[in-house]
Amino acid sequence: MQKPLLTIGIPTYNRATYLDRCLNSIITQLEEVKQDIELVIANNASTDHTKNIVDKYSKTVRINYYENTINLGPDSTCSICFDKATGKYVWILGDDEFLLDGSLKVIVDLLKDKDCGDVYMQCIPYHKEEDLEQKRITNAEIISYQNPLEFVKKIHYYVTFISGNIINKSILPIDLDYEKYMGTNIVQVCWTIKAIFGAKENIFIETPLIAAKQNNSGGYQFVNTFAKNYNYILTSLVKEGYHKSIINITNTNIIKNYFPANIIKLLYYENRFDTENHFSVLLKTYWKYKSFWSALFPIYSKYWVKKILGKKMVKLS
Repeated sequence: MQKPLLTIGIPTYNRATYLDRCLNSIITQLEEVKQDIELVIANNASTDHTKNIVDKYSKTVRINYYENTINLGPDSTCSICFDKATGKYVWILGDDEFLLDGSLKVIVDLLKDKDCGDVYMQCIPYHKEEDLEQKRITNAEIISYQNPLEFVKKIHYYVTFISGNIINKSILPIDLDYEKYMGTNIVQVCWTIKAIFGAKENIFIETPLIAAKQNNSGGYQFVNTFAKNYNYILTSLVKEGYHKSIINITNTNIIKNYFPANIIKLLYYENRFDTENHFSVLLKTYWKYKSFWSALFPIYSKYWVKKILGKKMVKLS
Protein backbone atom coordinates (compact mmCIF):
# COMPACT_ATOMS: atom_id res chain seq x y z
CA MET A 1 0.00 0.00 0.00
CA GLN A 2 1.34 3.42 -0.99
CA LYS A 3 2.37 5.63 1.89
CA PRO A 4 0.37 8.88 1.88
CA LEU A 5 2.19 12.10 1.15
CA LEU A 6 0.15 14.12 3.63
CA THR A 7 -1.78 13.17 6.73
CA ILE A 8 -4.42 15.69 7.78
CA GLY A 9 -5.16 15.13 11.46
CA ILE A 10 -8.09 16.88 13.10
CA PRO A 11 -8.32 16.94 16.91
CA THR A 12 -11.86 17.80 17.99
CA TYR A 13 -13.96 18.33 21.08
CA ASN A 14 -17.65 19.26 21.16
CA ARG A 15 -17.59 21.32 17.97
CA ALA A 16 -19.53 19.11 15.59
CA THR A 17 -20.79 22.01 13.48
CA TYR A 18 -17.28 23.35 12.93
CA LEU A 19 -15.95 19.85 12.27
CA ASP A 20 -18.65 19.40 9.61
CA ARG A 21 -17.49 22.56 7.84
CA CYS A 22 -13.83 21.59 8.15
CA LEU A 23 -14.32 18.08 6.77
CA ASN A 24 -16.53 19.31 3.96
CA SER A 25 -13.81 21.74 2.84
CA ILE A 26 -11.33 18.86 2.63
CA ILE A 27 -13.47 16.16 1.09
CA THR A 28 -14.89 18.38 -1.66
CA GLN A 29 -11.29 18.93 -2.80
CA LEU A 30 -10.10 15.33 -2.53
CA GLU A 31 -10.82 14.05 -6.01
CA GLU A 32 -7.56 15.14 -7.64
CA VAL A 33 -5.31 14.24 -4.72
CA LYS A 34 -7.11 11.39 -2.98
CA GLN A 35 -4.20 8.96 -3.34
CA ASP A 36 -1.88 11.42 -1.53
CA ILE A 37 -4.06 12.14 1.50
CA GLU A 38 -4.72 10.32 4.77
CA LEU A 39 -7.41 11.59 7.16
CA VAL A 40 -7.17 11.11 10.92
CA ILE A 41 -9.66 12.38 13.48
CA ALA A 42 -9.13 12.28 17.25
CA ASN A 43 -12.27 12.90 19.28
CA ASN A 44 -11.54 14.04 22.83
CA ALA A 45 -14.63 12.44 24.43
CA SER A 46 -17.11 14.84 22.85
CA THR A 47 -20.66 14.80 24.22
CA ASP A 48 -22.29 16.38 21.15
CA HIS A 49 -22.98 14.73 17.75
CA THR A 50 -19.34 14.73 16.62
CA LYS A 51 -19.38 10.96 15.96
CA ASN A 52 -22.39 11.37 13.68
CA ILE A 53 -20.51 13.92 11.59
CA VAL A 54 -17.56 11.55 11.23
CA ASP A 55 -19.87 8.69 10.28
CA LYS A 56 -21.52 10.83 7.61
CA TYR A 57 -18.24 11.47 5.80
CA SER A 58 -16.88 7.97 6.44
CA LYS A 59 -19.47 6.66 3.99
CA THR A 60 -17.61 8.26 1.09
CA VAL A 61 -13.98 8.48 2.24
CA ARG A 62 -11.75 6.54 4.60
CA ILE A 63 -11.21 8.24 7.96
CA ASN A 64 -8.99 6.78 10.67
CA TYR A 65 -11.03 7.63 13.73
CA TYR A 66 -9.92 7.56 17.38
CA GLU A 67 -12.03 8.48 20.37
CA ASN A 68 -10.96 9.12 23.96
CA THR A 69 -13.28 7.71 26.61
CA ILE A 70 -12.49 10.68 28.86
CA ASN A 71 -11.32 14.24 28.17
CA LEU A 72 -7.52 14.06 28.11
CA GLY A 73 -6.93 17.66 27.02
CA PRO A 74 -5.80 19.28 23.77
CA ASP A 75 -2.18 18.09 23.84
CA SER A 76 -3.24 14.48 24.11
CA THR A 77 -5.72 14.76 21.22
CA CYS A 78 -3.20 16.54 18.98
CA SER A 79 -0.60 13.92 19.84
CA ILE A 80 -2.94 11.11 18.82
CA CYS A 81 -3.28 12.71 15.39
CA PHE A 82 0.48 13.11 15.13
CA ASP A 83 1.35 9.62 16.38
CA LYS A 84 -1.20 7.83 14.19
CA ALA A 85 -0.19 9.73 11.04
CA THR A 86 1.62 7.61 8.45
CA GLY A 87 2.15 10.37 5.88
CA LYS A 88 5.53 11.89 5.11
CA TYR A 89 4.03 15.24 6.10
CA VAL A 90 1.60 15.83 8.95
CA TRP A 91 -0.85 18.70 9.15
CA ILE A 92 -2.74 19.03 12.43
CA LEU A 93 -5.73 21.14 11.44
CA GLY A 94 -7.99 22.80 14.00
CA ASP A 95 -11.61 21.68 13.77
CA ASP A 96 -12.77 25.30 13.47
CA GLU A 97 -10.51 26.05 10.50
CA PHE A 98 -11.36 25.16 6.91
CA LEU A 99 -9.56 24.98 3.57
CA LEU A 100 -10.18 27.66 1.00
CA ASP A 101 -11.39 26.36 -2.35
CA GLY A 102 -8.55 24.93 -4.44
CA SER A 103 -5.96 25.08 -1.67
CA LEU A 104 -5.56 21.33 -1.11
CA LYS A 105 -4.16 20.64 -4.59
CA VAL A 106 -1.85 23.64 -4.28
CA ILE A 107 -0.54 22.24 -1.00
CA VAL A 108 -0.08 18.70 -2.34
CA ASP A 109 1.69 19.92 -5.48
CA LEU A 110 4.07 21.97 -3.33
CA LEU A 111 4.84 19.04 -1.02
CA LYS A 112 5.54 16.79 -4.00
CA ASP A 113 8.03 19.31 -5.33
CA LYS A 114 9.83 20.01 -2.05
CA ASP A 115 11.58 18.16 0.76
CA CYS A 116 11.30 20.66 3.57
CA GLY A 117 10.98 20.57 7.34
CA ASP A 118 8.08 22.95 7.88
CA VAL A 119 5.61 24.57 5.52
CA TYR A 120 3.97 27.57 7.15
CA MET A 121 0.66 28.83 5.77
CA GLN A 122 -0.99 32.13 6.46
CA CYS A 123 -4.72 32.19 7.13
CA ILE A 124 -7.67 34.48 6.58
CA PRO A 125 -9.18 35.28 9.99
CA TYR A 126 -12.96 35.43 10.12
CA HIS A 127 -15.83 35.89 12.55
CA LYS A 128 -18.69 35.06 10.18
CA GLU A 129 -18.10 32.91 7.12
CA GLU A 130 -20.50 34.97 5.03
CA ASP A 131 -18.14 37.93 5.42
CA LEU A 132 -15.32 36.06 3.66
CA GLU A 133 -14.55 36.87 0.05
CA GLN A 134 -13.63 33.46 -1.31
CA LYS A 135 -11.99 32.93 -4.67
CA ARG A 136 -10.69 29.63 -5.99
CA ILE A 137 -6.97 29.29 -5.41
CA THR A 138 -4.89 27.90 -8.28
CA ASN A 139 -1.38 28.80 -7.12
CA ALA A 140 0.44 30.29 -4.17
CA GLU A 141 3.37 32.60 -3.67
CA ILE A 142 6.10 31.09 -1.50
CA ILE A 143 9.36 32.12 0.13
CA SER A 144 12.05 29.48 0.59
CA TYR A 145 14.43 29.58 3.57
CA GLN A 146 17.66 27.58 3.67
CA ASN A 147 18.66 29.00 7.05
CA PRO A 148 16.37 27.60 9.80
CA LEU A 149 17.05 30.53 12.11
CA GLU A 150 15.91 32.99 9.46
CA PHE A 151 12.73 30.97 9.09
CA VAL A 152 12.15 31.12 12.85
CA LYS A 153 12.59 34.90 12.63
CA LYS A 154 9.89 34.94 9.96
CA ILE A 155 7.25 32.89 11.79
CA HIS A 156 8.46 33.38 15.41
CA TYR A 157 5.53 32.68 17.80
CA TYR A 158 3.36 31.34 14.98
CA VAL A 159 5.19 28.08 15.60
CA THR A 160 2.35 27.65 18.10
CA PHE A 161 -0.35 28.04 15.41
CA ILE A 162 -0.77 24.34 14.85
CA SER A 163 -3.11 24.68 11.84
CA GLY A 164 -0.57 26.85 10.05
CA ASN A 165 2.33 24.38 10.11
CA ILE A 166 2.73 21.27 7.98
CA ILE A 167 5.53 19.17 9.46
CA ASN A 168 7.83 16.69 7.73
CA LYS A 169 7.46 13.80 10.13
CA SER A 170 9.80 11.59 8.12
CA ILE A 171 12.88 13.59 9.22
CA LEU A 172 12.04 13.40 12.92
CA PRO A 173 13.48 10.69 15.20
CA ILE A 174 11.35 7.54 15.31
CA ASP A 175 11.59 7.65 19.10
CA LEU A 176 10.68 11.35 19.32
CA ASP A 177 9.89 12.04 22.98
CA TYR A 178 7.62 14.94 23.82
CA GLU A 179 5.96 13.49 26.94
CA LYS A 180 7.41 16.20 29.20
CA TYR A 181 5.59 18.86 27.15
CA MET A 182 2.17 17.30 27.59
CA GLY A 183 -0.09 19.66 29.51
CA THR A 184 1.57 22.81 28.16
CA ASN A 185 -1.25 23.25 25.57
CA ILE A 186 1.41 23.74 22.87
CA VAL A 187 3.12 20.35 22.68
CA GLN A 188 3.44 20.86 18.91
CA VAL A 189 6.23 23.40 19.41
CA CYS A 190 8.58 20.50 20.12
CA TRP A 191 8.11 18.65 16.84
CA THR A 192 7.80 21.87 14.81
CA ILE A 193 11.15 23.29 15.96
CA LYS A 194 12.83 19.93 15.47
CA ALA A 195 11.48 19.67 11.93
CA ILE A 196 12.58 23.23 11.07
CA PHE A 197 16.16 22.60 12.18
CA GLY A 198 16.23 19.07 10.76
CA ALA A 199 15.75 20.14 7.14
CA LYS A 200 17.76 22.00 4.51
CA GLU A 201 14.73 24.05 3.50
CA ASN A 202 11.58 25.52 5.06
CA ILE A 203 8.74 27.19 3.19
CA PHE A 204 6.59 30.22 4.00
CA ILE A 205 3.41 30.39 1.90
CA GLU A 206 2.36 34.01 1.51
CA THR A 207 -0.99 33.24 -0.13
CA PRO A 208 -3.63 32.42 2.54
CA LEU A 209 -4.88 28.86 2.08
CA ILE A 210 -7.08 28.38 5.14
CA ALA A 211 -9.72 30.34 7.03
CA ALA A 212 -9.41 30.52 10.81
CA LYS A 213 -12.27 31.23 13.17
CA GLN A 214 -11.44 34.06 15.58
CA ASN A 215 -12.06 34.23 19.34
CA ASN A 216 -13.16 30.62 19.39
CA SER A 217 -10.99 29.13 22.10
CA GLY A 218 -10.83 29.32 25.85
CA GLY A 219 -10.72 27.25 28.98
CA TYR A 220 -6.97 27.56 29.48
CA GLN A 221 -4.59 30.05 31.04
CA PHE A 222 -3.24 31.74 27.95
CA VAL A 223 -0.52 33.83 29.64
CA ASN A 224 0.84 30.75 31.37
CA THR A 225 0.65 28.90 28.07
CA PHE A 226 2.34 31.47 25.82
CA ALA A 227 4.79 32.89 28.36
CA LYS A 228 5.74 30.32 30.99
CA ASN A 229 5.05 27.07 29.10
CA TYR A 230 6.39 28.32 25.78
CA ASN A 231 9.66 29.37 27.39
CA TYR A 232 9.91 26.04 29.18
CA ILE A 233 9.74 24.21 25.85
CA LEU A 234 12.18 26.54 24.10
CA THR A 235 14.65 26.38 26.98
CA SER A 236 14.47 22.58 26.97
CA LEU A 237 15.16 22.52 23.23
CA VAL A 238 18.15 24.84 23.64
CA LYS A 239 19.53 22.46 26.29
CA GLU A 240 19.26 19.72 23.66
CA GLY A 241 21.50 21.75 21.38
CA TYR A 242 19.10 23.91 19.35
CA HIS A 243 20.17 27.49 18.67
CA LYS A 244 19.69 29.67 21.76
CA SER A 245 18.47 32.58 19.61
CA ILE A 246 15.07 30.88 19.25
CA ILE A 247 14.25 32.09 22.77
CA ASN A 248 15.03 35.79 22.23
CA ILE A 249 13.50 35.86 18.75
CA THR A 250 10.26 34.40 20.08
CA ASN A 251 10.07 36.44 23.27
CA THR A 252 10.80 39.76 21.59
CA ASN A 253 8.06 39.21 19.02
CA ILE A 254 5.49 37.88 21.46
CA ILE A 255 6.03 40.73 23.93
CA LYS A 256 5.71 43.43 21.27
CA ASN A 257 3.13 41.96 18.93
CA TYR A 258 0.98 39.39 20.71
CA PHE A 259 0.58 40.23 24.36
CA PRO A 260 -0.29 43.99 24.35
CA ALA A 261 -3.71 43.72 22.69
CA ASN A 262 -4.54 40.54 24.58
CA ILE A 263 -3.51 41.96 27.93
CA ILE A 264 -5.74 44.98 27.31
CA LYS A 265 -8.64 42.57 26.72
CA LEU A 266 -7.80 40.74 29.93
CA LEU A 267 -7.72 43.92 31.98
CA TYR A 268 -10.51 46.01 30.53
CA TYR A 269 -13.07 43.53 29.30
CA GLU A 270 -14.86 40.57 30.73
CA ASN A 271 -12.67 37.78 29.44
CA ARG A 272 -12.93 33.99 29.48
CA PHE A 273 -9.15 33.64 29.98
CA ASP A 274 -8.89 35.81 33.09
CA THR A 275 -8.29 33.02 35.61
CA GLU A 276 -4.61 33.56 36.32
CA ASN A 277 -2.23 35.99 37.94
CA HIS A 278 -1.01 37.09 34.53
CA PHE A 279 1.14 40.05 35.57
CA SER A 280 3.12 37.87 37.95
CA VAL A 281 3.68 35.28 35.22
CA LEU A 282 4.75 37.91 32.68
CA LEU A 283 7.07 39.64 35.15
CA LYS A 284 8.77 36.40 36.15
CA THR A 285 9.19 35.34 32.52
CA TYR A 286 10.19 38.60 30.85
CA TRP A 287 11.65 40.93 33.47
CA LYS A 288 15.04 40.89 31.72
CA TYR A 289 13.55 42.15 28.44
CA LYS A 290 13.46 45.91 27.82
CA SER A 291 10.41 45.39 25.64
CA PHE A 292 8.48 44.09 28.65
CA TRP A 293 9.01 47.39 30.46
CA SER A 294 8.26 49.50 27.38
CA ALA A 295 5.35 47.51 25.89
CA LEU A 296 3.58 45.64 28.69
CA PHE A 297 4.32 47.34 32.01
CA PRO A 298 2.75 50.68 30.92
CA ILE A 299 -0.50 48.86 30.13
CA TYR A 300 -0.68 47.54 33.67
CA SER A 301 0.38 50.87 35.17
CA LYS A 302 -2.43 52.72 33.39
CA TYR A 303 -4.91 50.05 34.44
CA TRP A 304 -3.85 50.23 38.11
CA VAL A 305 -4.21 54.01 38.12
CA LYS A 306 -7.70 53.81 36.62
CA LYS A 307 -8.67 51.15 39.13
CA ILE A 308 -7.49 53.30 42.02
CA LEU A 309 -9.50 56.21 40.62
CA GLY A 310 -12.56 53.99 40.44
CA LYS A 311 -12.93 53.96 36.66
CA LYS A 312 -15.34 51.33 35.40
CA MET A 313 -14.21 48.62 33.05
CA VAL A 314 -16.15 47.50 29.99
CA LYS A 315 -18.17 44.36 29.55
CA LEU A 316 -18.38 42.89 26.10
CA SER A 317 -21.77 41.45 25.21
